[in-house]
Amino acid sequence: MLKKISVTYNETEWLYAPEELYCNIDGCQRKLQLIIPYRREWEEDTRYPVVLYVPGAAWHRQEMYNDIPKVCKLAEHEIVIAMVQHRECDIAIFPAPIEDIHRAACYLVENAQRFHIDPSRIFLAGHSAGGHVALMTAFTKANGVWGPETVGMKDYEIKGVIAQAAPSDLMLCQKEQLPFWMKKRPTAELLGVERVEENPELAKQASCEMYIRESLPLPPVILLHGDQDCIVSVEHSRNLYQALKDKKKSVEYYELEGVGHNGNAFWSEEVLEIIRDFCYDED
Repeated sequence: MLKKISVTYNETEWLYAPEELYCNIDGCQRKLQLIIPYRREWEEDTRYPVVLYVPGAAWHRQEMYNDIPKVCKLAEHEIVIAMVQHRECDIAIFPAPIEDIHRAACYLVENAQRFHIDPSRIFLAGHSAGGHVALMTAFTKANGVWGPETVGMKDYEIKGVIAQAAPSDLMLCQKEQLPFWMKKRPTAELLGVERVEENPELAKQASCEMYIRESLPLPPVILLHGDQDCIVSVEHSRNLYQALKDKKKSVEYYELEGVGHNGNAFWSEEVLEIIRDFCYDED
């Protein structure tokens, strides 16, 4: 029996471009997972904002594939997603992740036409440790520290940062309970020290607040944090939000009710709309 039905769907689809090599540092290859908006009919020179998304893994080697079904939803909102694999702290300590994000961003600028990217709308984002890396990359670059020139790359503009459940204060991390299966704090491994408490100045250099100055422009920031997070305390985002507000920076903070450290809540339609509006704010 022939049946006709009326369906509702999003005309924007997405293409997955896996394992795009963006740098090779002494034989250490690092790659991007690219998810690109796609329509069967579009204007020839269509360009989209790009979000460099840094998956969290306590600054260790990242799992680059588990979140693809979640992040592809952003492509349906007409945003290019570039999931960035950076060097893990086991082989390169701080600020190596920041250097790698600059390399990835510059690679995308150089290949903007190929990937339908608008190079004037580059956003950084990340979850957990990845959120810390995204924030630190933007904040230190604005302060003239560990910028793209330190790795021999051209300058570029960061339009904004989206941080999900980010540990923005490394000294605050020391007050949080360490999972039983961890032998050493990830923050200590990131910094290459035995105990972060014994290296407060180094921890300060790898934390966000010291780079927030009223006289220095910073890109706009969106903070997202679950109020039931038992891995990265919600106090990180609350404190960072207040510090940014006190220094008159552009910041929005969304605290997700009943949400823990990760999960689908960070990719809900409500959150996706917030991110899309953020990336298309100039429109």
